[in-house]
Amino acid sequence: MSIRWVVLWSCLLGAPIGLGAVYEIQPTTAQEDEEFERIANSLKPGDELVLSGGTYSQTGRRAVTVQGTPERPIVIRAAKDQEPVLTRPAGGRRHNNIEFVDCCHMVIRGLRFRGGSSGVRFIRGHHITFEDCEIAQTGNNALTMNSGNCDAFIIRNNHIHHTGLSDTGPTEGEGMYIGCHSGSCVTTNSLIEGNYIHHLRGTSEGGSDGIEIKYGSSNNIVRHNVIHDTNLARHFPGIFVYGGGPAVNIVEGNRIWNAGEGIQVVSDAVVRNNVIFNCTVAGITAAPHVAVPHVRNVRIVNNTIVNQRVGVRIRWSKATDMVFGNNAVYCPGSTAVDAAGIDAQRFSANHVWGRLEGAALDGSRFVDGGDPLQVFADPAERDYRPKPASVLVGRADPDLAPPLDFRGAVRRPPFDVGAYEMPDPRDQ
Repeated sequence: MSIRWVVLWSCLLGAPIGLGAVYEIQPTTAQEDEEFERIANSLKPGDELVLSGGTYSQTGRRAVTVQGTPERPIVIRAAKDQEPVLTRPAGGRRHNNIEFVDCCHMVIRGLRFRGGSSGVRFIRGHHITFEDCEIAQTGNNALTMNSGNCDAFIIRNNHIHHTGLSDTGPTEGEGMYIGCHSGSCVTTNSLIEGNYIHHLRGTSEGGSDGIEIKYGSSNNIVRHNVIHDTNLARHFPGIFVYGGGPAVNIVEGNRIWNAGEGIQVVSDAVVRNNVIFNCTVAGITAAPHVAVPHVRNVRIVNNTIVNQRVGVRIRWSKATDMVFGNNAVYCPGSTAVDAAGIDAQRFSANHVWGRLEGAALDGSRFVDGGDPLQVFADPAERDYRPKPASVLVGRADPDLAPPLDFRGAVRRPPFDVGAYEMPDPRDQ
């Protein structure tokens, strides 16, 4: 191990205003006393721990408890252009790979976590950035935040894959399990973006959802994630948001395929600008759940759904304040919309192709969307941008159109139906 001290000096006063150590360590293999864990737990505000490439392995519990400050966060990261791998010996799934306990104002960047029961477990904590990491080959789920309240996390640009590999009994393989199922712990004010999540295996009732945000967790943003193959054993959603908290969760700009449901939503959510295709249960399910007392306050707008089974399944008989508009739902030879309880809710400018159950084409709430071969740029290649002459162009309800589209481009009137807005000549 080498230690490099970094001292910051005040130009005005000529006195030290901050002191941080940079620790650089090499790969190690240990039973219980691992150098990585020992040094990580010694970090003070402003310190940085840099891991060289290679394998860091131990057999016992690996847990880190450190607290930085807003001005001087703690950083644990990979050395530049290197890949440190934190793992377990073969068959080592009795413990989680790593646990971060009561940490705050911390950045974890560029590490590879392979193996363990769960991969990365956050036990309480706030103001933590977890980015550019990999979690894979777990016995159970990949990243969990279901052991106490978590707040102000940034979970960004991570690669999560091949979970739920345990063969000793039923297993869950969620990519991210956020909040407690009962609402006894919640995650709030967090950003989950740019993650690549795929090949998740779940054999129990618990599931293998890509990102699952449990009851009571609120004011979280889930955007620009790519999620597929959450159906290796049983078929679970790419994204599931329960709601029930004091603020909405926003689910936008995600691309999802080969899931059970692409997105499942119950309450208190905005679901917009998502592209969903080839899901085995439904593109979007919006319905009650036993864990959520009230179905309320959901806005599902400008999504593009192309499915071989059910496009959208809606059960809003006892719901309040629900909106479904400007969606492009195409299910050739199958059911585009399977709905109940929609009369008291707001529906507008949804363009559909396929059968309708519990709804009907009326030229306003539900509109004939036309043959997808004439609508999308290249559906055979999963390019669901509208063609210039598509029926989706300029046909959206302007009151429901989001400010941006799936790609982050500005929407301008007359607005387009679905996740994509045709490029405006003014932007060229």
